[in-house]
Amino acid sequence: MKKDEHKNFVVIEPKLIKKLLNLPKPIGMKILERINYKVHLQKENILKQAFEENLFTENEYNKKYKDMFYDEFGSDSFMQYINAVMNAKIDFFVTENERMLKRKEELKKRFGLEIANSEDILKKSG
Repeated sequence: MKKDEHKNFVVIEPKLIKKLLNLPKPIGMKILERINYKVHLQKENILKQAFEENLFTENEYNKKYKDMFYDEFGSDSFMQYINAVMNAKIDFFVTENERMLKRKEELKKRFGLEIANSEDILKKSG
């Protein structure tokens, strides 16, 4: 595996999020499953980069974030968020993960990237 292979991060424009939300649910779920699977495969690389960049320590991760943000689809939203913090040039991270949304202010303050849900995105995109 190339060193920066997991950095292939795709920014989803608000208009594409709108389209995804309007797709039939089984199709939208299939797309989300593929995204989740690819992030899951990169979990070790994402954590390694975060530790190397001193984003947080292994101890801090284990106490505050490990296994805290799994969603109903079995995806670790925290890994997606941290990957976005380190590798994406975006204004906000979009999630429907209720656990993450409840702690969005804390996470934004700690890591600097705003967290929003799809309703917030639809409001912002007009």
